Amino acid sequence: MEKHSLNGTLIIFNAFNLILLGVLLRSGMQLLPTLLIMLLSTSLVQFLTFRLLNRQYKEIKDITEKVSMGDHSQRIPTLNVEEFNELGQSINKMLGKLDGTIGHLAIHREELRLIVGTIQDALWSINAEGKIEWANTAFAQLFDLYDEGRMQYYWEVIRNVSLLNYIKEFGVSSEHRIQEINFRGHTYLLSGSQNPDAQRTVLLMQNIDDIHRAEKMKKDFIVNLAHELRTPLTAIKGFSEAMEETADPQNMRYLKIIQNHTNRLISLINDLQTLIRLEQNYSINLKEIDLPTFFDNIKLILSPMLEDKKVELQIDIDPTHPRFCVDPFKFEQIFINLVENSLRYTENGRILIRGKATDSDLTIEISDNGSGIAPEHLPRIFERFYVADPSRSRSNSGTGLGLAIVKHIVALHNGTIDVTSTLGEGTTFKIVIPASKAS
Repeated sequence: MEKHSLNGTLIIFNAFNLILLGVLLRSGMQLLPTLLIMLLSTSLVQFLTFRLLNRQYKEIKDITEKVSMGDHSQRIPTLNVEEFNELGQSINKMLGKLDGTIGHLAIHREELRLIVGTIQDALWSINAEGKIEWANTAFAQLFDLYDEGRMQYYWEVIRNVSLLNYIKEFGVSSEHRIQEINFRGHTYLLSGSQNPDAQRTVLLMQNIDDIHRAEKMKKDFIVNLAHELRTPLTAIKGFSEAMEETADPQNMRYLKIIQNHTNRLISLINDLQTLIRLEQNYSINLKEIDLPTFFDNIKLILSPMLEDKKVELQIDIDPTHPRFCVDPFKFEQIFINLVENSLRYTENGRILIRGKATDSDLTIEISDNGSGIAPEHLPRIFERFYVADPSRSRSNSGTGLGLAIVKHIVALHNGTIDVTSTLGEGTTFKIVIPASKAS
């Protein structure tokens, strides 16, 4: 198809008008007829130009309207006017790239749909109005009231109170939270994620029955193992102590080794049983205690170990607010374990317990001037059986469970525990317990 330049066409039309005007002026024609002839000529030029441009514009407009209706296979044909033809080819290139992008998105969408459909856990999305945008097969099987064919509010489908409260609170706060809920005799781990730009919330319910069963089997195994080991260990300890009366110096050394390792195993069993009991029983018996008296008793309990290590324990409790509600027995375990932990790393030094209670919380710091803990160990010291210095811990009968027990008791009081330490200078544990009312 022969193409014409719009600029060239306009130049030709204008040149024609100029030549016509020159001819009319040379012929001596009067002014009025000359103006009428030039007006007709200019009108004819404008009509032909408009007709040419309108035809090209209409072809582009027809194609773009079909594309906007969803027919992306349409393309603009070759046009007569060069400038419009270049515009049409640019639009064709854009449509080609758009087709490629849409094709990739369609593939990814199908892959995502297959992935979501094969997930065995319930997965769904909620918009800002609270309507369920989409849900996978597992969600439809779990919630009988869900109808995929229509948009439903989540409270029309979900009737579990814990789940409804979680979704409601999650909509108010964008903070990521994970929560266990019981639903139809099963335990689920509920988590969510928000997309502020799309105003969508995606929620996931994972069935953790198998994990709970495995945890229960592990705890039962530990309880049974501890029970079976306690009797022979007690017998070994008793017989080794009885043999001290008739043992010679050489055998006495071996008996002490047996007794040390037996005592360490008994301590390990005791700590394991304590930790298992704490995990199985989440309740605490809150009572109001007098803090100065409480810590004086702690000092009395620990005095034999303090004297043996020649370590001074100092107590500094703010007297302005001396009473606070805690579980006395579990609270006692916290400080016995922390002081025993400090004693393993402190020789001929001091341990300081400072506390201050207010109407809102209780803050206690336990500091020592011992050898300190290396920075790389600090993030893991509350893990079970984790020992920052294994050789030192073995020689001092550490089990690696004391700090795990401390953290668990603090968590039962809805509190927090942090640690800071400098090698060669000492370690400080900081505990913050929010105020609670006695039961």
